[in-house]
Amino acid sequence: MNYTVEIDKVASTSEKFPVTRILNGDGAAIATLDVQSTAFGFRRLPNAIAADFLLIGAVVYALDKLASRSATHNAWTRLFKLTIPVSDVSIWRGATAELGRCVSFLTGDDWQFEFIQRKRELFGRTSMAKIVPHVADIGAVSLFSGGMDSLAGVIDWLEAHPKEGLLLAGHHDKQMPGPLGDQENLLPALRKVYPNRIRSTLVRVGNTGDSPEITLRGRSLVFIAAAVCIASGNGFEGSLILPENGTIALNVPLSPSRRGSCSTRTAHPYYVEQLQAVFAKVGLKYSIENPLQNKTKGEVAATCANKALFAQLATASVSCAKRGHKRTWINRSAKGCGMCMPCIYRRAALHRAGLDTEVYGRDVCTGEVDFNDTSTTGPGDLRACVSFIQRNPKHDEVATLLLANGSLRLDQMEEYSDLVIRAFQEIRQLFRDKGDATLKRMAGILN
Repeated sequence: MNYTVEIDKVASTSEKFPVTRILNGDGAAIATLDVQSTAFGFRRLPNAIAADFLLIGAVVYALDKLASRSATHNAWTRLFKLTIPVSDVSIWRGATAELGRCVSFLTGDDWQFEFIQRKRELFGRTSMAKIVPHVADIGAVSLFSGGMDSLAGVIDWLEAHPKEGLLLAGHHDKQMPGPLGDQENLLPALRKVYPNRIRSTLVRVGNTGDSPEITLRGRSLVFIAAAVCIASGNGFEGSLILPENGTIALNVPLSPSRRGSCSTRTAHPYYVEQLQAVFAKVGLKYSIENPLQNKTKGEVAATCANKALFAQLATASVSCAKRGHKRTWINRSAKGCGMCMPCIYRRAALHRAGLDTEVYGRDVCTGEVDFNDTSTTGPGDLRACVSFIQRNPKHDEVATLLLANGSLRLDQMEEYSDLVIRAFQEIRQLFRDKGDATLKRMAGILN
């Protein structure tokens, strides 16, 4: 499907961002971008290439939500031929192959990019900060999702760099506002422990109109693009921290239906490598680093550099992938469903760290889950997880599964496989210590 991005010559949104429409192949507008320009709080206007990258990330994110997968030949893979205006056509055309490869891998689709000249600036003086709080010189910019990994990553970095400031970049969407509250809940305590060392910018980037596709594979790109734009507008170039535990980054497919692009690739090493190649081509001087790449979520929790602070704030973070489906929960005041893989990894991690005190929408360990429920809100992730544990695959099989989910360096496969096995040992230990008889039987766990 052909799509074109049209930037209005004059009109701006209420957030002072140029009205930017996404047009389909017939020239009809299917959505308008929602970019909270006034929240960026720049100290200076960002580099034009960084602004281009934000526009690209925002459009990819919007189209990923707007185009339903169910209408495709295999109910998954879509074709996007996207024409988008940028500040320097020659620079972006030189990165077309790398960008297409990167985004196609991330979302599991076929992305083809064409660039035309952008005739209007995206940001103006209204996006500048009126007051810029003093903080120590910025040493890095970090994605700040409001999840447990980003919390631990921030704490670890601040403890390791006691004389430097950290710029936190948060992203949320008007259609899914939950992450903003998660981010705002964590910041006061972090600022109290690390005074004058944190600068945060929490921005809204999304789109208008109905968004029927909920797989959200493109969010990682717009999140990183927002971070780059925020960093550029603060005069920073250097380390861009993407804090994601290695288990989620690799995201081993637990069943045949989850192989390939059906498993998320938010921080997959190959995606990061391809995105770094795009940066090199267009001159964005940011080095993407994932300090948690070699750790399971349990190891992230157990080794956090400020254990007391992590223990205080961990329950304020949110990891659930299905937080909007509370209608089917037994405990509707909970923050997480308890049944999706992010919730399962999280609970096993907190159990390892001695912090498993949370209430979940349904407690997988105490019989609150109907394993026969095959609805979209049912325990599909849990069934796949239990089957994986019962199978207890060895290193060679895990390596094969990991390669089915994306290209990886062969000289690191043993390390990656061992990490996955350690992660499922954490889940197995949770089930052994707290699971009921049915859960243990299904997972093949003997007392």
